[in-house]
Amino acid sequence: MTAAASSVGVVSPAKELTLKQEASLLMHIQEQMKETSEVLMNLLNQRMKHDMELLCSIKGIGENTAMNFLIEMGGDVEMYENDKKLIAASGLDPSTYKSGKHEGKSRISKRGNRHLRRVIWLIATKVIINNNLFRGYFYKRRNEGLPYKMAVLATAHKLIRIMFVMLSRKTYFVEGGIKYS
Repeated sequence: MTAAASSVGVVSPAKELTLKQEASLLMHIQEQMKETSEVLMNLLNQRMKHDMELLCSIKGIGENTAMNFLIEMGGDVEMYENDKKLIAASGLDPSTYKSGKHEGKSRISKRGNRHLRRVIWLIATKVIINNNLFRGYFYKRRNEGLPYKMAVLATAHKLIRIMFVMLSRKTYFVEGGIKYS
C-alpha cells in the first residue's frame, strides 16, 4: 500500500524521478501563469477603467459588456484610424457582390472578430431596449422598411460610431449631446 501511494507505476527509478520532476515543473509553471494572469488583469482593469466608465454612461451598457467590448476591440481605440476601421474589424461592414456588370452590396462581411461582433450585437439590442436615442433610431429604420436584423445592425453601426467618438475624445454620453470629462 505504501509503495502504491508513493510510486508512479513505473519500474525504472530513472523514469520515476523524471516523471516527478516534470509534474513538479508543470505545477510551478501553472502557478506562475496564474500570477502573471492576475497581474495583467489588474493592469488591464486600471488602464481600461476610465474607458469602461465612458461606455457605461450609455444607458443599456453594463460593466461586463463594456469590458468585453474593450478587450475584444484590442483595448485601445487609437489602434483604429476611424470608426469605419472598427466596424470592419468587427466584420459588420457590408460585403460587395460583383457579377459581370452588376455590383452591389449584400450581407455583412463577417471578416472580422466574431467575438467582437457578438458583443456589439448584444450591446446594440440592450441599448435599443434601454436608451431613447437608439430606440428612436431603431424604430425609424424599421418604419423605413428594414427587417429587424438589418435595423439592429444599422443601430449597431450608429452605436459604434458614437462609442468610437466617445473613446477617442474621452467624453461621456449624454442623450442630448456629448459631455466632456
